[in-house]
Amino acid sequence: MTRFIALLCLITCLFSCSENKVPSSTKVDEISNESFFYVYDTIPKIYQYREVVNGMFEQFHRVYGVRRGDGKHVLVEHFTQDGRLTETYDYLVDSMLVYDHMVVGVKGDIRSASLAKNQMFPLDDQEVQFKSIFPGLSEGFVLEYERIRKLDKFEKRNIQSKELECLKLNERIRVSNINVNSKLQNESVNDIIVYFGKFIGLVEWHDKNFKQHYVLENIISQDEWVKIISG
Repeated sequence: MTRFIALLCLITCLFSCSENKVPSSTKVDEISNESFFYVYDTIPKIYQYREVVNGMFEQFHRVYGVRRGDGKHVLVEHFTQDGRLTETYDYLVDSMLVYDHMVVGVKGDIRSASLAKNQMFPLDDQEVQFKSIFPGLSEGFVLEYERIRKLDKFEKRNIQSKELECLKLNERIRVSNINVNSKLQNESVNDIIVYFGKFIGLVEWHDKNFKQHYVLENIISQDEWVKIISG
């Protein structure tokens, strides 16, 4: 009798497990877009990008995290190859919205742009829009800087001699130089392809004709970067 009860319990357990088990054919591997954004780290990392068409051109992005009263932020500072700061994007980690866009004026002054739209990293397949407004290069003009992005697909790219899972985005950049008084404006539009690597962030971008093509060459420490731009 004892053996019978034990056998009955074993069969019941096996049957219960088989009912709860999801068939492998129905499992779907979901890819989180957030995993392709920069990893939060308070220690600054310098992303060194090389222009493929002309190998002499470089760009540097300084990426680091800070914690404030409203949560974690990731800041991405853009520098020219000689170490000159041009702009900074401040992202709120929880929402992935752009909290602030800081631009450098002609005289080297740093100011926060006025944000009309603050989405720049798509968390799904919906189009996102970013738009900032700041003083133009001449008095009486303002610049409207707009970036529209949409997820294209996930694909593997060869980055730093390694095959890396990437998120591919189609992006349109529109820059309008507007005369405040006459409302006349000059507008330029550029369509580019942007790639974010898993657990890394931005790893590559190029225009559709590959006339300009930047690829992540290295991620270095701040000390190493200072030696490069000062040497």
